[in-house]
Amino acid sequence: MSDAQKRDIYDKYGEEGLKEGAGGESDIFDLLMGGRRGGGAKAKRKTKSVLHNLKVSLEDLYVGKNKYLEISRYRICLSCKGSGSKDPNANTKCSGCAGKGMKTVVRQMGNAILQQTVNCPDCKGEGFVIKEKDKCKACNGQKSTQEKKTLEVHIDKGAGDGKRYVFSGESDEFPDYEPGDVVVEIQVEKHKKFHRKGADLVYNADITLVEALCGFELLIEHLDKRKVLIKSKPGEVIKPGVLKTVKELGMPFFESPFKYGNLYINFEFIFPDKVDQKQAKILMEVKHFILISI
Repeated sequence: MSDAQKRDIYDKYGEEGLKEGAGGESDIFDLLMGGRRGGGAKAKRKTKSVLHNLKVSLEDLYVGKNKYLEISRYRICLSCKGSGSKDPNANTKCSGCAGKGMKTVVRQMGNAILQQTVNCPDCKGEGFVIKEKDKCKACNGQKSTQEKKTLEVHIDKGAGDGKRYVFSGESDEFPDYEPGDVVVEIQVEKHKKFHRKGADLVYNADITLVEALCGFELLIEHLDKRKVLIKSKPGEVIKPGVLKTVKELGMPFFESPFKYGNLYINFEFIFPDKVDQKQAKILMEVKHFILISI
């Protein structure tokens, strides 16, 4: 250990520091951050991205709509400009690690003595500690303050349940960190009448036995509020379990909003609570007529 520089590295970081070829604080920092990138440039740390859920209706997905989501996030304190101290000349160097952010811990395991370089517990690896009397009053020494922001989310026509929209750099800010992203994931609420299957829609309609046999007219309000009249064909009999297809009245295709899927009418038959003799006679005549037609 005749080399003074190497001896200094050994005293600060132990034998592991010499093995990794550490030349000072920045090298250890790079090692902890995954090494160097781009010919020696340090990889910049980034705060965590945050996921938010946003409820949307089937109507929103049919017509496309701008929705608004209020989020709470941290931004660098304007009062202290991210220093955390009200006095820019205050001494904030951590005494536990002499401002290095790292400490060498010596442990004895049996006859062996191990040295390990760890983050300083006093300053959590930052290299500085702000004294209580020097803390910025606006952020209480945290360097960032919490604020609210409203994000405008453009819901695309035909977007699927779980579709995500990314807002780059809108997550928390902290000095020496790049802000992460805010990710908004849409959740489609259940509709009373319509059920979505990809680009197709299924509409549940209630009809009576008379309407099933003699014809029906169904006026429905579509997802864009327009009224659509659907009628059975002359002589058409609606059978249980058979869907009626109305072409191109389904959902718009995602990223092809001028193309639509189909609308399928699913019929639910309303049965009377009881049938008197006169009604039973009419039904028997209808049954006889249907058997002859078949």
